[in-house]
Amino acid sequence: MRYLLFFCSFMIAFAAHPYTLRADAPARYEIKQGDTLWELANRYLTDPWEWKSLWHANPQIKNPNRLYPGAIIELRYHQRHPYLNVLSNGTVKLSPYPRTTPAPEAIPPIPLTDIRPFLNGTVVLDRDTLKDAPYIIAYMTEHMLGGQGDEVYVKNLCPNYNLAPGVTMSYSIFRRCGKYRDPKTKRFLGYKASLVGYAELTRGGDPATIMLTDIIQGVRLQDRVMPNNHPEFDLYFEPKAPMVVVRGSIIDILGDFTQGAVGLVAVIDRGQDTGLQVGDVLGIYSRPRGVKNLNYRYSKKAPCQFPCVKLPPERIGEVMIFRTFTHTSIGLVVRSIRAIQLLDTVTNP
Repeated sequence: MRYLLFFCSFMIAFAAHPYTLRADAPARYEIKQGDTLWELANRYLTDPWEWKSLWHANPQIKNPNRLYPGAIIELRYHQRHPYLNVLSNGTVKLSPYPRTTPAPEAIPPIPLTDIRPFLNGTVVLDRDTLKDAPYIIAYMTEHMLGGQGDEVYVKNLCPNYNLAPGVTMSYSIFRRCGKYRDPKTKRFLGYKASLVGYAELTRGGDPATIMLTDIIQGVRLQDRVMPNNHPEFDLYFEPKAPMVVVRGSIIDILGDFTQGAVGLVAVIDRGQDTGLQVGDVLGIYSRPRGVKNLNYRYSKKAPCQFPCVKLPPERIGEVMIFRTFTHTSIGLVVRSIRAIQLLDTVTNP
């Protein structure tokens, strides 16, 4: 009965969320190591952000919302409406003994190698909490930048703390990178901070001493030191269209780029306060631009002619949100036909 109710509700969703199946959609497909949900959605749908409407959760498997390498999915139809069904989900039973081969990790929604450096690497803070945080005051040796294995002094970290034998305390090192503002209204959006490395406490006191254990970029004086207590991210989300109307802009491109294509990580000036969620896919449109009207001739008889013609914005790609903050979000460009640039517009796909 429970399955029947779920199936009925699933079929009702077809009418609410129409989608177009690709003409070359495979009837059967085996999930491979390295696949992503976005790539899989592209195999079946012309608009891959409608993946949730096509995906039919299978109650026979342990994790119906996740797919594993080795899973077999089959394209089926109910009253001419297509849906996907899981025949196996990467688990193989052997006989004559009831042994089970453990499944590997579920396939991610987007390539984790592209976004992993930015999961903890860039944060947007509502308050300037780094302003009064402990900071690196000096290097132990003559250095211009701190590198892996170096020891540095930190002010205001733990003046009265003594390490017990076998106990380690780990820290993240952040760099203040200014403020984000709405490019049109100049409304404050948050303080940008970038992760530059990790460290462990070697000696308490004021200043305390820490050893740099993992470096993303050279550590500088005045970099801030914070307890390494970042929450883990749930990376198993599904691509989908936003449930709210979204219209914003790309206000930053991470990784010191000024433009890019697929694989680019961008900061959007819309966040949790506007209803954006992890997994939301947004269309990217180029900025409107003007071109010279080559046929322009000034004439009192033709007052409607203009020396410059404004071209309409063009759809140039999509970005999938993988991390949200109060007023901003970070997303990965998953499709593009032209270079993505700062201040390009993002909207519902």
